[in-house]
Amino acid sequence: MRQATLLAAFACAAVTASQSCVVTIGNGTIHGVDLPQYGQNLFLGIPYAQPPVGDLRLRPPQSINKAFGSLDATAYGPHCLSAFTTGFDDSTGYPTSEDCLTLNVIRPSGISAYNPIPVLVWIHGGFFTTGGSADLRYNATWLVQASVANGNPIMVVSINYRLASLGFLASAALAEEGSLNLGLRDQRLALHWVQENIAKFGGDPTAVTAGGFSILAHITAYSGRDDGLFAQAIIESGTIGVNYFHPTDPPFQSTYDLLIANTNCSATANLTTAIQLACIRTLPVDVFRQASLGLIQPVFDGDMIDVPGPLAAFKAGNWTQVPFLVGSNTDEGQSFAASGANTTADVEAFITPYIPPNQIPAVLELYPEDPAFGCPFNTGEFQLDPVQNGLFNTPGAANKRVGAIVGDAFMAAGARALAQVVSSEVPVYKYRFNHKPYSVSFGIQDYVGHFTEVAYTFNTQNDGTDFWVTNHATATYLGPGAPIADRALGVYMSRSWASFAATGDPNNANVTAKITWPKYSEGAQNIVWQSEGSIIEDDVFRKEGMQFMIDNIFF
Repeated sequence: MRQATLLAAFACAAVTASQSCVVTIGNGTIHGVDLPQYGQNLFLGIPYAQPPVGDLRLRPPQSINKAFGSLDATAYGPHCLSAFTTGFDDSTGYPTSEDCLTLNVIRPSGISAYNPIPVLVWIHGGFFTTGGSADLRYNATWLVQASVANGNPIMVVSINYRLASLGFLASAALAEEGSLNLGLRDQRLALHWVQENIAKFGGDPTAVTAGGFSILAHITAYSGRDDGLFAQAIIESGTIGVNYFHPTDPPFQSTYDLLIANTNCSATANLTTAIQLACIRTLPVDVFRQASLGLIQPVFDGDMIDVPGPLAAFKAGNWTQVPFLVGSNTDEGQSFAASGANTTADVEAFITPYIPPNQIPAVLELYPEDPAFGCPFNTGEFQLDPVQNGLFNTPGAANKRVGAIVGDAFMAAGARALAQVVSSEVPVYKYRFNHKPYSVSFGIQDYVGHFTEVAYTFNTQNDGTDFWVTNHATATYLGPGAPIADRALGVYMSRSWASFAATGDPNNANVTAKITWPKYSEGAQNIVWQSEGSIIEDDVFRKEGMQFMIDNIFF
């Protein structure tokens, strides 16, 4: 983002210097950053919960119950700690901490509580294991600018939430205590914070759009109970998936058991769960992280997550009825599928994490061996070079078949399933991103992989190339110097996203040349985003294969 280290130069040193970046809420007075040259105010690193440390580790987040007086909100807070790794992840290069439950507010200047504007809450991705709101790739300032250019301004709130085992450890002990899905509970508390406080910043709490994969869990939380936390949803990173696991299922319980066994908490293994958890909460955080590597994801807890799975919840009507903007990228599978498959047995092994064994024969029938029909799509018999985006992929004659199946099962079919089920009840705008970015900062991008659309929806213009290359983060720069076609696509997409957040209709984007993006209920169509001319298509690509997944795998 316009980096926090530079922002302090514009900080409001005193109320008399500028009233525009001072906001008082129940906990105290927040002094933000005034950027008059960009027409924006930024309030960064605002705590929305008590630090989840010490005895509050592995417990549901607690609201701040005391005044903090005067708060310096001129720098982003640290990312929450990622899953332990000796390599790179989305938090590499950023400060990290166990004390990390903060959020940021970016708004146009001149906004007040007397004329409130809609709010977009951005929940970062990273598959619940990595990432944070300070990530340069999530710079919301150009998205706010896009909304101003539309004539319908919005403000953006971005949040941090607990990740990996600190946010999603599961076991019988944690289930008994009611301490499951803590990262999701962090997010929900942040959404409550927005409802309670955003009016003081000039935001409209009745016009909140929540964006991110995680929002799916909140839409179906508490059997779809509508707590009035958001009015719309944007989901770009997967939607449906399979049913939730239970916290005592072997992969989750074993992660907890190994944490006990491989630390000095091993002496508590045969004692009460309360004693075990008390010991875990005293472990040095890096010891805790290194000893708790295993399967981490939201689980059925019988409380917040009390539906079998997302699709089952939608079919049963157990969801908060809000409009959606949802979609996927053309070559999602190239970003997730294991490489090196040459035989049918290899393919079966590589798709097992996504396809139940009893459904694999039917899926293989629907996804042929011919690489011309595989992922990356529309590349004929061509096989990608082994080194892509700075990463090594093992060559394999059946790689493209695996990629097609994994991409559809993990991303594309879920977006279609959601649109099919809910578009008769709420507005749904569905897209397919089909543009190959001119640059991803390092390596070669010759497919339309996962995440590549984010630079365009945010219209990211901060030139963090050196930072991204150093830290192996995929990103595309859309500022001066980028090809005009890429810059135009960033303007169009960011203004469409901002328009949806502001008005509920992405077609209110202020661009000179645009096409009408139809609701899915008007003919089951996608807008296809591409710099050579975006188009509308019937949503029928790989129809038979994806429909089989929707009907037989997503439950």
